[in-house]
This record gives sequence, C-alpha cells and structure tokens, in this order.
Amino acid sequence: MGNDHEKVKTIEIKQAFLSNAISDISAYIQLADTKVSIIMAAVVAILAGIATCYEPIETAILDITPCSWIGVLFIIFALLCTISIILVFMFGLLTVRAHSSVINYKSKWFLPKSTKEYSFDEFSKDVQKMSDEDIIKNMAAELYKLNDINRQKMKTLKWTLVSFSSVLVTIATIGILFLVNII
Repeated sequence: MGNDHEKVKTIEIKQAFLSNAISDISAYIQLADTKVSIIMAAVVAILAGIATCYEPIETAILDITPCSWIGVLFIIFALLCTISIILVFMFGLLTVRAHSSVINYKSKWFLPKSTKEYSFDEFSKDVQKMSDEDIIKNMAAELYKLNDINRQKMKTLKWTLVSFSSVLVTIATIGILFLVNII
C-alpha cells in the first residue's frame, strides 16, 4: 500500500512540475511577442514623429553639402537607419508569427486532425483510456515543443532588439550630424 501511495505522489509531483513549466514557458513566449509588438510600435511612433517634423528636417538636409564629410556620413547613416527599420519589422514579424515544433509523438494536447477526421467522441474515448504515465508523457511532449518554440522566438527577438538599437543609434547620429552642420 505504501508503494502505491508513493507512486501516486510521484506522479502528482511530475504533473505539478510539468504544469508549472508549461505555464512559465508559455508566459515567456507571450512576453517575447509583447516585447516585439512594443518595439515595432515604438518604431512607428518614431517614424510618425519624424513625419510631423518634416519641414525642419528637410531644411536641415538641404543645408548639408552633399560631397562634404557630413553629407557622406548623413547618406551612410540614413541608409543604415532605413535598413535597420526594415530589419526591425522583418525580425519582428518573424517573432510574432505562428511557430510550431514537430516531434515524432502524437499528443492529445493539440490535435493535428480536423473535427471531421477525429470526432469528439473518439477523442474523449482516447483521453479516458490514458494512464497517468500517458498524461505525463503528453505534458512532457508539449513542454518539449514549447521550449523549441521559445528558442525559435528568442533568436528572432534578439535580432529585433539589435535592429531597434541600430535604429536608435543611427537616428541619434543623424541628429548629431544636423547639429554639427548648423555650427
């Protein structure tokens, strides 16, 4: 009797561990999407700010002598800024798009078949047949997939952050070039 009680307790501990891990990694995935959305919104806000100040910016650009060192640096940094903005949106969209992870295990967690191919009655019967070990294996498979999805999102999130930093640095540098040209 003590052995069965220990086995049930071990299963409960595993389920609690996997449940908490799934919850945590799901939150990390959601947080990555939120961060990227905020970064893309910040870039749009910066572009809107630049668009509303087009007259003084246009005047500052027209005051720059094209073949001077300030003119050449302005062109270089304007191109870098444009490329960085494009990269922010490219990597940002790659981060927030749907990700998947394919492993060689048919889980009952997310069903790949449509409701016409796999009825609720079949699904319900399959779930009823599941043992505690089957449930643990399903949870472990989903945690494994979520970790893979998180890894995929973290790579593109990193490049979104690098690109956003580059946008900020190039805009600041262009601003400094405008100030140097005035002086």
